[in-house]
Amino acid sequence: MRLGDFSAQVVVDEKELKEYEVAIDNTGTQATCWIASEAGKFHVKWTRHSTKCDLSTQGCLYVDGIVCCRTALLAADEEDTSWCSQMVRGPTERDLMFCNLQLSDDEALLGQSVSSRLGEIDLCIVSGTHYWEVRRTQGTGSECTSHTNTFHEKSVKKMTAHCVGFGPARKCDYMPWYLVPNQDPPLKFIFKYRPIGILQANGIAPRPAPATVTTVADGPSGAQKTQSGVEERIALLENELKRLRNEVGDESGDRKAKRIKKERVEKRPIVHGEIIDLT
Repeated sequence: MRLGDFSAQVVVDEKELKEYEVAIDNTGTQATCWIASEAGKFHVKWTRHSTKCDLSTQGCLYVDGIVCCRTALLAADEEDTSWCSQMVRGPTERDLMFCNLQLSDDEALLGQSVSSRLGEIDLCIVSGTHYWEVRRTQGTGSECTSHTNTFHEKSVKKMTAHCVGFGPARKCDYMPWYLVPNQDPPLKFIFKYRPIGILQANGIAPRPAPATVTTVADGPSGAQKTQSGVEERIALLENELKRLRNEVGDESGDRKAKRIKKERVEKRPIVHGEIIDLT
């Protein structure tokens, strides 16, 4: 997405995620879109496209309503792109990643607050004057959050199936700084993330086109058959099955029809010495 001289994208495995239903508000200061999320690491890239800039720029990243990090492009920098890929708290950082939202019926979680921004990645860009701070004592600053991904099923309902989680904490080289913003309105990029299946079910992302031709190996010879050929074979086998069932039904009917009624024969005792005429 792009607003004025700035653009932003969510990147996974060095590929920018496709954006769906991009919308820009009437003021031209807020852009919103949908992206498909998959479990794993991601980062947000933002770029300053203006070649002449007398001001520094700060990008502040929020995930699920939680502030994660700030990055800056200084006025004197030749760099035009900045990356947000970790939650940073003082000298500690943790990687950002999509993870599965865990739902529970545990009543203890029922009163847990759920952010209205769950399922959102927000990047706020402001311009102004950048200053370095005097380095603070190592270890000061808040700890990296232990953001949970387990919620009560009634609290989340059908908001999303993913949330943003954080990798293991590690030390980082952090130099404190701050930016005094100018009078320009901030620019806001909002990425609403959902699994691709949810986006397709809601008509936001297109469903994949059905495969017209597939190949199926037939025996050791490796002969190939098209999908239509396989379907034709299935139809033939179904017809053959119906025919065999009809034959079985006919044979059982014939056996019932050809049953021979046995006549009762009066038996009499054989007298010894009696001659029986067999002609």
